[in-house]
Amino acid sequence: MLHSASSSRVLTARVQSIYQLRCTSNAWQISSCGRVRTSTGAIHFGSLMQSGYRQVLIAKHPYLVHRVVAATFFGPPPDPSRWQVNHIDGDRSNNHVSNLQYVSASENVRHSWAKRSRKVLWRPFGNTSWSQSASQSEASALLGVASQKVSLCCTGLRTKALGRGIWYEFKLESEQADEECLASQRQVWLSDERWHVAKYPCESDPIPNLLVSNHGRISPIKRGRGGMTRGTLARNGYYVVNRLGRSLLVHRLVAGTFLDQPLSPDMQVNHIDLDRGNNHVENLEYVTPAQNIKHGYRHRAKGGTPIWKGKAVQARTRGYAGLWQDFVSIKSAAAMTGISPRCISRACAGAPHNLAEWDFRFVKEEPLPGEEWRAVVLEGARAPKGSSSELPEVPGH
Repeated sequence: MLHSASSSRVLTARVQSIYQLRCTSNAWQISSCGRVRTSTGAIHFGSLMQSGYRQVLIAKHPYLVHRVVAATFFGPPPDPSRWQVNHIDGDRSNNHVSNLQYVSASENVRHSWAKRSRKVLWRPFGNTSWSQSASQSEASALLGVASQKVSLCCTGLRTKALGRGIWYEFKLESEQADEECLASQRQVWLSDERWHVAKYPCESDPIPNLLVSNHGRISPIKRGRGGMTRGTLARNGYYVVNRLGRSLLVHRLVAGTFLDQPLSPDMQVNHIDLDRGNNHVENLEYVTPAQNIKHGYRHRAKGGTPIWKGKAVQARTRGYAGLWQDFVSIKSAAAMTGISPRCISRACAGAPHNLAEWDFRFVKEEPLPGEEWRAVVLEGARAPKGSSSELPEVPGH
């Protein structure tokens, strides 16, 4: 009997929790462009996580924005095995409905590897002309070079590898375009690019056999150990370089070398324009962790759109027919007028209030081209229980 009563209470609690979540989410909307409108009217793209995905909290529950878009605009998956949501262009932050599709786990992995597959250029050491293979594995089989050594050459950790008695050089096809671009800019860079022995923030000793430039490029000191590169592009958008078993972030190398040492060991290196691939010294600054988070929230996301700025409001004294005064958020309007944020929010939403001296309204948000808004659908917006597919390590999800 006690067990039955306990089970009944658990079931009741679950039902109440689901009901509360549905009631709360009814005030939220999601757009076909991947934007979220909160219950207070604020519009943003969601918080950008280290994994590259965007996330939003609804009733204190975390949801990945791309899964909410899929659940809202596509409905449930076509069959139980194809429940993963794939980004067609490989950009995890592009949650436009046209960029999403339901796929199976195997389809997701194949798509991820297809996006990552890059052509490889190779040549016998000392030759000037390059030959091409469709992939690293194809080059490995053709030349008799171990696939691991081909990979090490492509990432800049080796300069050449031996196959069937012949030494070969390897590089990714995109690096050829980079080299051509570098050649076209060589005259400009000769005038303002500066190279110094690399240092890392909060470390007194220099990094062995490594130079770094104020343009964010790196190069070994010793000859025959690779050339000038930007480093290896990691999945999170940062460039890295490996030295003595350590994976070093290039932007931190640039900061430690050209910006001297930070005031505190816990300070971080911020990209001013939010482009993690732009490691020019003029784009870097030391900030506290709190300043870094604030900068990310307050500044533009991709395309110059703020990812979080609060809901802009307008205010004017009651009975005045002139222009409205603009405020970037309810909080700033409250600080100026002395009215509580709660009262301003109710007035903007059209709810009953007792404000006798002020009128408030939300600023009308300009829609994006072709943007369609719908009430969020949370059923199916989370991965099936027990799956690990929403972990950042899963490719392409």
